[in-house]
Amino acid sequence: MTGVVRLLRRPAAGALAGQVTSALAGFVLQVAAARALGAAGLATFSLAYGAIVLATAVCSGLVGDSLTVLDRREPRVRAGLHVSTALVSGTAGLAGCVLGVTTGVLPAWAGLLLGAATAAFVLEDTLRRLLMAAGRFWSLPAVDVTSLVVALGALVVAARSGGLSLSSFVVALLAGQSAAAVVAWLLLPADERPRGPWRRPALGTVLAFGSWRAAAQTVRPALLTVLRLFVVAVAGAAAYGPLEAARVYTAPTLVLVAGLGTFLLPYFVQLRPQGPAAGLRAADRAAAGLALAVGAVGLVAVLALPWAGPLVTGGGYAVPAGAVAGWSVYAVASAVLLPYSGLASVHGAQRRVLVLRAFEFASLAAVAVLLLAVDGGVPWTPLALTLGPVLAAVAVRRSVLLPLARRTPVPAVREPAVA
Repeated sequence: MTGVVRLLRRPAAGALAGQVTSALAGFVLQVAAARALGAAGLATFSLAYGAIVLATAVCSGLVGDSLTVLDRREPRVRAGLHVSTALVSGTAGLAGCVLGVTTGVLPAWAGLLLGAATAAFVLEDTLRRLLMAAGRFWSLPAVDVTSLVVALGALVVAARSGGLSLSSFVVALLAGQSAAAVVAWLLLPADERPRGPWRRPALGTVLAFGSWRAAAQTVRPALLTVLRLFVVAVAGAAAYGPLEAARVYTAPTLVLVAGLGTFLLPYFVQLRPQGPAAGLRAADRAAAGLALAVGAVGLVAVLALPWAGPLVTGGGYAVPAGAVAGWSVYAVASAVLLPYSGLASVHGAQRRVLVLRAFEFASLAAVAVLLLAVDGGVPWTPLALTLGPVLAAVAVRRSVLLPLARRTPVPAVREPAVA
């Protein structure tokens, strides 16, 4: 019993629990969309949701990674983080309003709320990253459960008032993320709450590090957004719907991978005084462990598909097994890349990481071949995407981390145990 308590007190256990609840919250909401909106409606919702995730990734890289790596207690850096968050969330919210109103997919009022939901999503994610940076990993489940409960409550009210629509999910997103942001604020230590200062922000310091991380963070959401647009343009929204349902089905695995990255970054910061060689050994262990764990989860997902798939779609359409396998393999490849890109960024090589992650976009060529030259190739497009992160992981390790480890002296410092 004592061993279990000691395990639960570890930051890694809290980080894992936080990512499980985060994955669960997003998964339940997307399953609700898959069941209530149908294949074409799910595809439309996924495009909007993907754009919100893309905006959040920008802020997560620019601010979330910066507040983890930089000295956020220094007044000018702290002001720079505050101003950067306000600028990104405000710009994202305005863009959400414009897209929601001009595309005609939503009523005007819901289009405006899409902008508010986007801003709330960005702010909640930033407060969540601040909880991680402050070591409050076990506060994350409370934030995520709040988001889920409030969002589902909004959907229940909408269902009883006349049925669920795309607008209902926009309202649910806004309500859930706003409530979660309030809870995250309350759970932060008083000295960590972003109330000031705002004057003389060191925007240059934040941008010098965070802009490259922000660009790197947008690679995967941008890639998935391009994939959605490409498949919808070539095969139609109805054809993309089952592919998105397969992504929703495997979404907990993908979110878990991303969440573990937010834990690995502060761990590599902790290892930084020991030099790149110690970090590379830790990254190799992390990459192998993540690949095995994510692969096992993916295998379970494939085996459970015959009975779990209809739970996602409500039995209205099938979840393709090939797409589930492809998304699972893609998650494994992403997990392998994660430790290497994080370690390289901690050692100041974030620019080179961004350049090398351009390999991920090369996988779109394989996607194009599948869609244009192979009949029935849509379900296999996630497998084609796997090529990108595999190439990027090999490139970052061989051309950035290995040379860095070889030319940097090894300090005589004891390596801390993994939490």
